[in-house]
Amino acid sequence: MSRISIPFDLGIRQLYPEWKNLFSKDGLKEDLIAGATVACIAVPLSLAIALASGVHPSVGLVTAIVGSFVVALFGGTPLAVSGPAAAMAVLVASVVQDYGVGGLLIIGILCGLYQVLTGLFRLGQLVRFVPTPVVAGFTAGIGAIILIGQLPRVLGLAPPDQSHVFDVIVHIKDLIDETRMSSLILALSTIGITFVLPRVVPKLPAPLVAVLIPSLIVYYLDIPVDTIGIIPDSLPMPQVPTLPDRDGIIEILGTSFIVFGLASLETLLSSTAVDKLAKGKRHNPDQELIGQGLGNIASAFFGGIPITGVIARSALNIHAGAKTRRAPIIHAIILVLTVYFLAPVMSNIPMAVLAGVLVSVALRMLHPREFFQLLGTSKFEALIYVITFLAIVFIDLIVGVQAGVAAALLIAAIRLGKARASVHTFESGSPSLLNIEGPLTFLSSGKIESIRSNLQTTDHSQGLVVDISGVTTIDASGASQLIELLEETAARNIKIALQGVSEEAYNTLSSQDKDGKIKNFIAQSDAEALTLLTRGPNQTLDRLIHGVQKFRTEIISGYESLFEKLAEGQSPHTLFITCSDSRINPNLITSTAPGELFIVRNVGNLIPKAGIDKTPAEGAAIEYAIAVLGVKDIVVCGHSGCGAMAELLSGKIFQTEMAKNFPHVALWLSLAKDMLKSLPTGATPEQAAHLNAVMQIDNLKSYPVIHERLRSGSLRIHAWFYDIRHGILEEWDEEQKQFIELGSKAAKRLEKRVEAGVQYQAIPIKPKPTRKE
Repeated sequence: MSRISIPFDLGIRQLYPEWKNLFSKDGLKEDLIAGATVACIAVPLSLAIALASGVHPSVGLVTAIVGSFVVALFGGTPLAVSGPAAAMAVLVASVVQDYGVGGLLIIGILCGLYQVLTGLFRLGQLVRFVPTPVVAGFTAGIGAIILIGQLPRVLGLAPPDQSHVFDVIVHIKDLIDETRMSSLILALSTIGITFVLPRVVPKLPAPLVAVLIPSLIVYYLDIPVDTIGIIPDSLPMPQVPTLPDRDGIIEILGTSFIVFGLASLETLLSSTAVDKLAKGKRHNPDQELIGQGLGNIASAFFGGIPITGVIARSALNIHAGAKTRRAPIIHAIILVLTVYFLAPVMSNIPMAVLAGVLVSVALRMLHPREFFQLLGTSKFEALIYVITFLAIVFIDLIVGVQAGVAAALLIAAIRLGKARASVHTFESGSPSLLNIEGPLTFLSSGKIESIRSNLQTTDHSQGLVVDISGVTTIDASGASQLIELLEETAARNIKIALQGVSEEAYNTLSSQDKDGKIKNFIAQSDAEALTLLTRGPNQTLDRLIHGVQKFRTEIISGYESLFEKLAEGQSPHTLFITCSDSRINPNLITSTAPGELFIVRNVGNLIPKAGIDKTPAEGAAIEYAIAVLGVKDIVVCGHSGCGAMAELLSGKIFQTEMAKNFPHVALWLSLAKDMLKSLPTGATPEQAAHLNAVMQIDNLKSYPVIHERLRSGSLRIHAWFYDIRHGILEEWDEEQKQFIELGSKAAKRLEKRVEAGVQYQAIPIKPKPTRKE
């Protein structure tokens, strides 16, 4: 078990090379442009988010400066920009309302400490264990609350005493007659500019312009509206927040975990988005949380609100050409200059304009398309979204998150614990097919009951095949229900075959089978299933028809798009030459789909040399595969227990009587007689099959089309051997002159074979040297 390495230096040793690059000229111009661009957006957004958070707008600027600077130095996402986030605004406002600004600062410090500890102990990935519908519903719910909460300021009304949605709606209803048209027009103008300007002039910072134009109109026309008021023209000195009493600390501790969870989740979601946009080195979630924690602690000491990584500002930073973590630092420095030199100007910004900025942000957070995408994908996930959204908007933020997570867990438990089943009946007299998939547990009683009803109302006189190969797990309750279903069906004189029984399923079924009858139902294959249904082992056509029907009902749905493409043509990558033996399925042993292998099969996987075969079926397939289809690889695959190799070694097939009875077999196998000279005395059929596969490479090279492709390097030939009993594939290694097992787990599988008493030897013979090209 690996030990956790705790970076007690807060990651400074790892960050030091990047800090040195901050003083390099490389990328300085791009970082300056990106930092200035993001600052233009950050000023109005920081003021507006602080307003929505229930603190003075100037606090938003302090938060953006301190938080962004510290996280840029210590964070694990170099191009991300941190600061006050709209997604946190409602929660922060709730904290301010319950505990005051002093309580908020304590919570900010605690949140930062939790984040630092989470990063130090490498637990950053755990923060992501929140379902996507909950995150989406949470974001949309926050957007709805911000939208409704800013309506009084949009209408020029005094804000209500309580910020709950119902209180705001009642407040607006009572004071709607006092609406100030000037405020409404300013807010609507801001919203319009925010949405329209990016479509017309995308390079301009829309939020800044949306604040600047209405503010200038108000200033020069001297329109009487509420403004931000005095903004300090310097940064506050850091101070230690006052601790509340013991009872207050207990309440604050609980809330601080909620702030920590949401801030960390928002940050890591932002960092993931930055990875996709930057397309470079992936972020370090643990280091990012350390940086965010230090940023939150610093922000709180300067009187700021909690920060997160912000997707919108980070995306703008990347699109503006940022190269290093210097860009967000430059953004913070520009914000400092803004405070020192433009504070009097910013104090004249109308509150209605900031409300318009917030409404614009809220409308983007609502993002209804995300809900409809979830609805189209899964109604269950859409339900989780709706529960989270409604609970956040109409009850409480924390209750909403809890309700969403609880709903997600409940739905996941139900979905993961329930089996899926389908019953198919056929008109051709074939047995019916009952297919059960997923977990067969105590939660599946409803599904078993619906199957029971179906079986009682439909005709299954030709028998019933129950396929449980898709059952992922089965508990005692599920096993008991299945046994009861089988026995009830059998009691109605319906023949039953149970297929796809894994070892786990068999053990569980046996534990619940008091009479020991379950083994009488089990079939290992479709052919055995039909035999159990008393259809007779010789009625092969029934077996084929059953297979076709199973293909049509169970398998074809997973290949519809592939078959649609294959209907227009084929482009296989490999010519696979193997024996006609019924135990070999090339697509099965290579896990390949239709359209990947061009297959040639014959007795003994032989390839006649070019020109000696009067009916060159193999030669025709080779030329077509190479010259027309353009395959890149050829595999010749021999196998264990090969009857052709056994006949070759015995020599009986070439004796007069046998040759007379099997003239074509004798003629065909005579193509491999020369191989016998290279085998040692007493060689086994397995040794012959190994050598035979290698020697076919020489025969393949006699074809001009192959000779030419090998010389150009556009074709490769491989000799394989398939061990049927153990499912092992080996490949001839020309350098080591032996067959070596394919795959990375060869050694372990070889040990298992030895433990099982299997005699293993790669190839104890010397094949003929291949011709030099």
